[in-house]
Amino acid sequence: SLLLISGLVLFTYTMLAAYREWHPEWKRYQAEYKKLLVLKAADPEAKKKARAVETGHRQIYVGRLGRVDRCTYCHLGIDNPLMADADQPFRRHSGPYLADHPVNKFGCTICHNGQGRATNKKEAHGEGHETHWDHPLLPAAYIQSSCAQCHDEEMLRANGGPRVAEGARLFREKGCKGCHKLNGVGGDLGKPLDGIASQPYAYFPMRFVTGERNVYTWMKQHFEEPWRIVPKSKMRVFLTDEEADLLTTYTLTLRSGEVPKEYRRIRRSDRGTPDGRTLYTTYCIACHGDGTLSLYDDILGRTIPAVRNPAFLRAAGDDVLRTVIREGRSGTPMTSWKADAAGLTDREIDRIVAYLARRRPAETAEPFGFRGFAADPERGRRLFEVQCAMCHGAKGEGGLGLNLRNPTVQRKLDPEFLAVTVRDGRAGTPMPPFGPSGMNLSSQEIADVVSYVRTLAKGEGG
Repeated sequence: SLLLISGLVLFTYTMLAAYREWHPEWKRYQAEYKKLLVLKAADPEAKKKARAVETGHRQIYVGRLGRVDRCTYCHLGIDNPLMADADQPFRRHSGPYLADHPVNKFGCTICHNGQGRATNKKEAHGEGHETHWDHPLLPAAYIQSSCAQCHDEEMLRANGGPRVAEGARLFREKGCKGCHKLNGVGGDLGKPLDGIASQPYAYFPMRFVTGERNVYTWMKQHFEEPWRIVPKSKMRVFLTDEEADLLTTYTLTLRSGEVPKEYRRIRRSDRGTPDGRTLYTTYCIACHGDGTLSLYDDILGRTIPAVRNPAFLRAAGDDVLRTVIREGRSGTPMTSWKADAAGLTDREIDRIVAYLARRRPAETAEPFGFRGFAADPERGRRLFEVQCAMCHGAKGEGGLGLNLRNPTVQRKLDPEFLAVTVRDGRAGTPMPPFGPSGMNLSSQEIADVVSYVRTLAKGEGG
């Protein structure tokens, strides 16, 4: 009996396979389209021509793009004005796009994604993970991302691609390149974004994605709640639903490879070095915000310095700012931004420094005169344990306060700057003054603390 059942199952599957081979989905669509043509024909002559329309195999081969698309097996009315109000898959292509993008030159999947060689809807659209298609049909909300393969942002803003342009603006204004490299420039807290939209399905951790599991859904939900999609994510982003959609649209433009030159309409104009404010927004704002307040960040697990705080700028001269930006702070999210690290030129760094320095008060901090003291690191250690360890950690490793073991602090910052900071504090941050206007440490005691701080990284190789 088991043998009989197995035989029946095999016979059934064989007959189903044969039926699908003899009556494929596309044949039904072509027959329905032909009936629709006859129905919409305006006169007997037009009806006669409609009945004479041939059905059968058809495909678009675009050699320059290396694509074979069979979408017109089912989408037969894409350039037929009579099909303007027809149901899919017979409806005419929306807008005037085919006038400038003829199907025989561009095909379909260059813009829409999906599996061009397929001849049924499920596989052509890449519906469901079982189709094993990395880039299924692009949702309408993100279709403009395809335009950036051939057209520049300024052109798209006014000509059919405003969502790409808005997404690019958000990408800059949210400071995404502060954590992610693009074209070799940007931070290293997150992964580089070059070619991210061309990565295969397996590149993206789908475990916590809800709904349809594909690259597009992953990107949208990752923008909305990065720490839910990637539990250990340190991505600091707070977006509305619309902003998440716009950033997804822009991110989907970051494809690997380029279309052939004759397809491109990209104007690569050299606008020179952006101004300091633009550079700060692009590379710094994601972590520092507007830079006026120092706050503890739960996502990064550390205090974010207030780099535009007048109290900080009063003590930190341009050389200090330039050093921190160029060298970064090892062991913290603050990367080195010099050319061979994050890709900024010296000119760009100077413009960021100049932008920060605009908020520096006219009056400078009173000199401390650190080199005039015979400082004792051991006395400084005892004071540090009582006065400083609560915020900066028992060994200066950081917490609410900054990491004082950092090589930039140890090697690059003048002890005079550190002494002034301890004495005067930083208004608008958790750092109080420890001099006469605050905790009332003497200048000698402050010099002792600074001398101890300067020993914190000894014996650790930097």
